[in-house]
Amino acid sequence: MPKYKLTYFDLRGRAEPIRLLFTVAGVSFEDERIRKEQWIAIKDETPGNALPVLCVDGFIISQSMAINRHLARTFGLDGETLSQKVKVDEIVEYLVEMKNKMAELPMLSEDPRKQEWARQVMKSFQEFMVKACTFIESQIQKNMKEGKGFAVGNRLTLADIMIFEAFENILATNGNALDKCSGITKCRAKVANMPRIKEYLSQRQHTNF
Repeated sequence: MPKYKLTYFDLRGRAEPIRLLFTVAGVSFEDERIRKEQWIAIKDETPGNALPVLCVDGFIISQSMAINRHLARTFGLDGETLSQKVKVDEIVEYLVEMKNKMAELPMLSEDPRKQEWARQVMKSFQEFMVKACTFIESQIQKNMKEGKGFAVGNRLTLADIMIFEAFENILATNGNALDKCSGITKCRAKVANMPRIKEYLSQRQHTNF
């Protein structure tokens, strides 16, 4: 078994889907969570000057989605057929774009000019979230009979992990955000209730994001 070391901050952020993949696969890894001063010391030596990075027996992988896809392939969580694999990728791409737009959401400001800009950014995010949810909900509903709640096929994939994780912050601020998406809600519940995930979540330290 390879030796895995994941390096990121003490946040969920871009590393949480990676941690969930290790958890559900039952594969041990070193979860290195560094502080700001540690990051300053190693930033220039880090590929792309960004985290997370995954070290696999000394082999370094950067970019969170490259890590996610590598682990999904390694653990057999990327879909069983070529058609399933591309559906997994479709869902994941929608969620990555949604999360990127969410990261652009500005802080509240009393400056009228910034308020107008903030409204436009929020509108863009909300419109894309509707688009993403519509596509993903449709996929889950089409797959409901065969998949029994999974997004693609009849077993867990990276798509399910991303569906669970991508909506965590959204639901923390708006508990009704998925009221019209019963398929997504069922998929998230299915992931959350998987024994290894359930245990991990019960022990996970709270962070704001």
